[in-house]
Amino acid sequence: MCEPAEMSPPELRKREVGESNPLVGLECWPRMFLRPAPIVCDLGAGNGRFAATYAELHPEWNVLAVERRLPRVRKIRRAQELRRLSNLRVLWLGWDDLLLFWSQPESCREIHVLFPDPWPKRRHQIRRTLSMRVLTAIFRVLEPGGFFRLLTDDSGYYATVEQAAAALPGFGRSEDPGAFPESQFETIFRSRGCPLHGAIWRKSEGNGTERKKRGAA
Repeated sequence: MCEPAEMSPPELRKREVGESNPLVGLECWPRMFLRPAPIVCDLGAGNGRFAATYAELHPEWNVLAVERRLPRVRKIRRAQELRRLSNLRVLWLGWDDLLLFWSQPESCREIHVLFPDPWPKRRHQIRRTLSMRVLTAIFRVLEPGGFFRLLTDDSGYYATVEQAAAALPGFGRSEDPGAFPESQFETIFRSRGCPLHGAIWRKSEGNGTERKKRGAA
């Protein structure tokens, strides 16, 4: 069973006229994959370049692209079909909703958030998705030993996330485990010579629910 976390599920985004939404269901989202495998999430996947390339490079993993804009969701689905990526799935949903309401603890190996909307004006910063509440949900969803990766062009947003992540016990800065394929926005910003800010935070191996249960037994 996939139980909503503490609160009632939010209303999904309104559909376009005549548009069905077969991509988001009430069942537990890991069931979309037809096999058990480590799950990697690309949250706010954009046009899906990173997710599709990552799925192609790692056929042994299940890659979930989460995107709230329907035209982008369609692009990811086309890439999935054209490249025959059986290990790639896409959800038409806000990724903060996925983390807060529709995800099980310790269900993801990796979570990537690449160039989230920075809302640079001070009066708009409350709209930033990577709040302390969402970071706590990311920590909950990660497997022990799994990691969260952020990449952004906004130094202020990065500093805010870094400070919040440091306040979570068992969430530590980690060495980059290797090269990652570039997203569309990463290519754009690098071509312009923009400084980028990124880090990886890994969940301690000692933070697993099952480990805590065994320790209490």
